[in-house]
Amino acid sequence: MILSLLIGLPVLGAVLAALFPQERIAKALALLASLTTFAFSLTLYTGFDPANGGFQFQELMPLVPRFSINYSLGLDGLSLWLVLLTTFITPWVILGSFGMIGKNVRGFYACLLLLESSVIGTLASTDIFLFYVFWELMLIPAFFLIGVWGGPNRVKGTLKFVLFTMAGSLLMLVALLYVTHEVKSFDYTKLFDHSFPEDVQFWCFLAFALAFFIKVPLFPFHGWLPDAYTEAPAGGTVMLSAILVKLGAYGLLRFCIPLFPEAAKDFAPWIMVLAVAGVVHGALMATLQTDFKRMTAYSSLSHMGLITLGIFTFSLTGLEGGLVQMVGHGVYMAGLFLLTGMLFQRRESHEMDAYGGVAKAAPLLAAAFLWMVLSAAGLPGFAGFTGEILILTSAYKTWPLPALVAIAGFVLSAWYLFNMYGKVFFGKGKANSEEAKNSKKAKKEEEPKPLADLSWNEGLALLPLALAALWIGLNANFFLAPMEKTLEMKVIEKLKPPPVMMDFAAQQRRLQDEIESNKKTKKAH
Repeated sequence: MILSLLIGLPVLGAVLAALFPQERIAKALALLASLTTFAFSLTLYTGFDPANGGFQFQELMPLVPRFSINYSLGLDGLSLWLVLLTTFITPWVILGSFGMIGKNVRGFYACLLLLESSVIGTLASTDIFLFYVFWELMLIPAFFLIGVWGGPNRVKGTLKFVLFTMAGSLLMLVALLYVTHEVKSFDYTKLFDHSFPEDVQFWCFLAFALAFFIKVPLFPFHGWLPDAYTEAPAGGTVMLSAILVKLGAYGLLRFCIPLFPEAAKDFAPWIMVLAVAGVVHGALMATLQTDFKRMTAYSSLSHMGLITLGIFTFSLTGLEGGLVQMVGHGVYMAGLFLLTGMLFQRRESHEMDAYGGVAKAAPLLAAAFLWMVLSAAGLPGFAGFTGEILILTSAYKTWPLPALVAIAGFVLSAWYLFNMYGKVFFGKGKANSEEAKNSKKAKKEEEPKPLADLSWNEGLALLPLALAALWIGLNANFFLAPMEKTLEMKVIEKLKPPPVMMDFAAQQRRLQDEIESNKKTKKAH
């Protein structure tokens, strides 16, 4: 019942937070509910068996027996870390948002908790109908987070997000109904064991993949991302960038590749090209931004392109790198977007030129921001490095040219991240320059607000994220071990024989088969 508990606790917290009239009590209840959910979720790791590639912690209850629709939950190596990432990020988003929201505070925290619940439900569903229900439920709290508490262009950002997401969801629904009609069941395991004809695989892969590409988002299906990320409040942006977009990559691993392997092999080269285009496009767009929140949004787009690239190498190294990078990306993007919200709270601007010399006035804030920038830039020992090196190594051995282009994109990422950091924390900025101070216009204008350093709640919210970014970089095997068996059983095995271009993937499979064969021989003796 642990998975039902993780889905239900945030809902209970959301109801209590929404109903309590005192805002301070509502905040405390929301934080308590999220921390309790995280505490219970740790039992998933301690009770998880890495040697079992199937679903664990399973729950089953009939919902609509006539149509074989069940309340069916389970967890494997694909979903374990994403559930833990969700329960880990949410408390620090809630704590870090204290003081950032000025209207309908209770509703804001209720939406964050409802979003957490629907994400966990999506990841834990082993009934495809239940998966789709939770997938659509995610849209409701996300809609309100952007539309109610967003910036001045929140209507535009909300409309783009909803229209893009709904278009993809409708396509997926059509394919979902078709495949379940063919198998006469909504049970994921029955769909997994079924072999669909190649023509069916082609169209169903396209329908499912487009929904997931929009969620990732993969270039050129990313039109909703810059406005939604920029207009959402800091807490909402964290939930979008650190958690929601990972469900697109998760969907590719859970549905597109295992259910439609032949189509996945046919489309793989084209998807790898789009993934590399996303890496470069995101990096180039980030270099052009003067708004540091929008720059971080394009940076996130670039990094998600790398994750997609790793997945479609079809090698164990690339797949593991993609999953580890999802976790690492979630951690450092949560930190970066929380920090941009903290800066905005102090000066009500995302423009780099509105700042300057922040390091002198707020050294703790500057140190925290640098820590997350180092992680996002892929410095060895930090979260960004582990996944990147696995993905780029695998991609280079699979198809060298796109991998080299992707590497160039990440060289750019280091440049724009450190350039932004230098301007905001060590530069003069327009507000602090001598020319501005001496101008008549500046004399008439109000002096910029003094920048305060991190408050207690901001420091407490950032500390776990900073430690997690370091832990991921230094303890890769801690994250790799639980996912390996599931990836082999539910992704790699489905792709046999591998596509011609994936020689590296084939070599890895042969090596893995030899290792397994040697283990069996030793046991026999």
